[in-house]
Amino acid sequence: MSDFMVVLKKELKDMFRDKGLIVGIIIVPLILYPALGQMIQVGMEEAKKETKVVIANFDEGNYANLIIKGLKLAPNVTVVTINASNIEEALRIAQEKRYNVLVVIPSNFSESIESNEKAVVEVYGIFSGLSLGMKESISESRISAVVNIISEELAKLKIKGNFKNPEAVLHPIDVKGYSVVKGKIVNLPPSVVSGILASQAFSIPIVIFIMFTFVSQMSASSIASEKENKTLETLLTLPVSRTSIVAGKMVGAGIMGLIAAIAYMIGMKRYFASFGEMNVSLSDIGIRIEPRAYILFAVIMFLTIIFAITLSMLLGVFAEDTKSANTLVSMVMMPLLFPTFAFMIVDVQSIPPLVRYILYAIPFSHPVIASRAMLFGDYGIMIRSIAYLTVLSLGTLYLTAKFFSTEKLLTAKLRLKRKS
Repeated sequence: MSDFMVVLKKELKDMFRDKGLIVGIIIVPLILYPALGQMIQVGMEEAKKETKVVIANFDEGNYANLIIKGLKLAPNVTVVTINASNIEEALRIAQEKRYNVLVVIPSNFSESIESNEKAVVEVYGIFSGLSLGMKESISESRISAVVNIISEELAKLKIKGNFKNPEAVLHPIDVKGYSVVKGKIVNLPPSVVSGILASQAFSIPIVIFIMFTFVSQMSASSIASEKENKTLETLLTLPVSRTSIVAGKMVGAGIMGLIAAIAYMIGMKRYFASFGEMNVSLSDIGIRIEPRAYILFAVIMFLTIIFAITLSMLLGVFAEDTKSANTLVSMVMMPLLFPTFAFMIVDVQSIPPLVRYILYAIPFSHPVIASRAMLFGDYGIMIRSIAYLTVLSLGTLYLTAKFFSTEKLLTAKLRLKRKS
């Protein structure tokens, strides 16, 4: 077995023995995210099951009865009418019976409609305990939908005698939205296309942030723990080349980083899927990701991981123990990782050139940029990212290997605390 394989095997064994690490990068994303999504979904389904509505009718006209009948015919709505002398009494009765919605029809409701004036239906959402208010929100939406339908039908009846097409009077202007994707017109409004693209790219910055945080801390801790446990001196005295030591530690951390990325991708995908699938897919808007796009994206991810590992290993050399290594990595990596969240809400081409070039200079920005470029087949951007990351990764790799070849490896320290 080669020296490289010996070091790699040792690194992987040490990492897989760390139960906290395994829980953090594999168990948590595969269980926590889906469980959280399921709990939200259960809450939404529970809220949608049935809307119990208490109606206090203070109007004696026929139009009030029309609203009550409409609500009774609505699906998943149970209507209970109560006798109350005022709103305060009606609210008290509704709270005693633990209903979440009270509908109040004022005394001038029918009169207002007959006088061609605006009539009002009051809806009171009754919040109790520490609930999120999903039932109250869904109940209000159902009631508003029924009232709006009845309102529109009444308006059509009123103007039908004077106009042949009441719909054209009520809604004289319609807006028809189209989208242009990759030079082709798609029969979908921009809001729908935007939602599809956002659903595909929203989780990328989050996954990149979490993945590279773990990879960086693992790489730095690997070196710092060797120094802390005084095993680095022993490792360096063995007949193993320092290149093999560096390569073995890098590949070991890289393998764990890829495992973390896969686990978080699966967990996040199941989390977002729990909210319900969209009726429109990427292929419906003319976007098809070609195999070469996946290959280029994989190369960009690999080069970014190499950069993160080499930089973290170099930082780990200056740490006295694993705790200070994690602190040092956080101080350096966090400022480099946080700007990636800007891509969740900002179009790169719309920001000022200076800010854009700063974001381009940050290596962790390129996987996010590549994830969008692959959707639109902009391979030029991806190739430029590969060229930049190759130069940057080789540079940090050379510096790390050079430092490992010197005796400063054993004596380098960067104190983060003052001596008392």
